[in-house]
Amino acid sequence: MTIPLHVHEERYKRLVREVLAQEQEPKRFLIVYEPSHAPIRDTAVRVARYGTVVHVLSAEENPDGTYDLLVHGQERYEIDVTRVVDVPEPSGATRPLAYAEEQPAPLGRDDPNAEAIAAWDALDTFRAYADRRFHGDASAEIDKHLPEDPFYQASFIAANILVPSEAKQSLLEAGSLRERFDLARALMLERLERRARPRRGRA
Repeated sequence: MTIPLHVHEERYKRLVREVLAQEQEPKRFLIVYEPSHAPIRDTAVRVARYGTVVHVLSAEENPDGTYDLLVHGQERYEIDVTRVVDVPEPSGATRPLAYAEEQPAPLGRDDPNAEAIAAWDALDTFRAYADRRFHGDASAEIDKHLPEDPFYQASFIAANILVPSEAKQSLLEAGSLRERFDLARALMLERLERRARPRRGRA
């Protein structure tokens, strides 16, 4: 998907400067999930096994030194951190900027019929989920914007369900397209069931 990013941390401003200085086109970098229990000083930087390479579509530096980027997510990559640089922050603390070797890790594909069934079930659940979670005619908006390719349908669902970052990461790490559909459907069903439970009144 294409998303805007506002870059304000010193380590990420350094990242943007290095990316824009690259000779290669398109300019690109990796986005990878870092668990909420971020490492403290003197411990190794730990990031998720899989991340996403993004292409920089536009970059604008603001007067305060921050950047506004427009990036487009590409493919899933396996991440191997090879070097970490501690970048000073204005507070005097340092934050790690990790450099990694990346290896493309394309999503596995199954029997097309099995994928089609998983996609149908997930999309049917997504319509019910969207009707509960979003305002307006959610089903009409889904039909208007839904891609035709099952690969992008899975990405569309994953991007639009409201789940914690850990759950989004599990969708990225799913080994096959069918597994991603099934996992997304399970996450939505769990949340639909949770919202359907009667609330206990106070005495």
